[in-house]
Amino acid sequence: MEFEEIPEEVAGPAEDYAWRAIASALRADILEGHYTPGSPLPSETQLASRYTVSRPTVRQALKTLVLEGLVSIVRGRGTFVRTVPDRFLILLGLQPRPDLVELRFNEVNQSWGWLRVPIPGEDDGEGGEVYGRSTIVAANREVAALLGTRTGHKVYHRFNVWMHVKKRFIEINSYTNADVIPPPKKNKAGQVQPRHEAFYDLIQADRGPIDWLTTVTARMPYETERLRLRMEVGAPILLIRRIMLSRDGQPLEATEIKAAAEEFETTTVGESLADLPQGDEQRWPELSPDGPIVLAL
Repeated sequence: MEFEEIPEEVAGPAEDYAWRAIASALRADILEGHYTPGSPLPSETQLASRYTVSRPTVRQALKTLVLEGLVSIVRGRGTFVRTVPDRFLILLGLQPRPDLVELRFNEVNQSWGWLRVPIPGEDDGEGGEVYGRSTIVAANREVAALLGTRTGHKVYHRFNVWMHVKKRFIEINSYTNADVIPPPKKNKAGQVQPRHEAFYDLIQADRGPIDWLTTVTARMPYETERLRLRMEVGAPILLIRRIMLSRDGQPLEATEIKAAAEEFETTTVGESLADLPQGDEQRWPELSPDGPIVLAL
């Protein structure tokens, strides 16, 4: 196949049209099953010969398919059609909503097959691993929008990374407007007393009844997110954001789940567990590491 006649409506040099045409042809072959998941594409040399173009032109076409998530390049071996893994379900809408970053929740998420893992690239300053962070930070633009505050406002940020026994990873962020966290109590000697209330109970006090707003979106991951979630280049990220609202509609806390969109999808109580009692009698499903539902929010 040669690219001798270039349509007049196509702008740009012949090389630009050539790599786009090659990418289009290979994309069609992949989607139509001519190249099956896991199988190799012809080498750059073979593709350059087939289409009568230079190897840099072929390389640009392959780069496009990598960014689209259709292929992956293994250095020294070649280019392979990506295998899309089975997706597991994240269930939305159950009561009571769990505080996923709360330490007391560990026993539950472990029974579902989840474990906290060290945050890649971070240490405790003494060479030890870091399994989570809890810090006061300045809200960036996204966090400020979630909490209905201004950029730079102080928020309490809790963060950790989980791994499922099926080798799936998720990143969990919790953001709380620092203004809604009561100051610590002190004893007569002026010493700060430890708190025994669960974090959600602490920030919900006198602000109920509580309501919730959950949104699900997707985007391409930042490089740090891609590395933490062990994702390949070209794969999108799933963003689940659940906001806790006070009785007057003010955001108190926002939990954000980040996961590989190729490995997870969301469902709701009504769609997946229609036989569950609703309202005050609603209960949690019996989740297990081997089931299709691996997390409930």
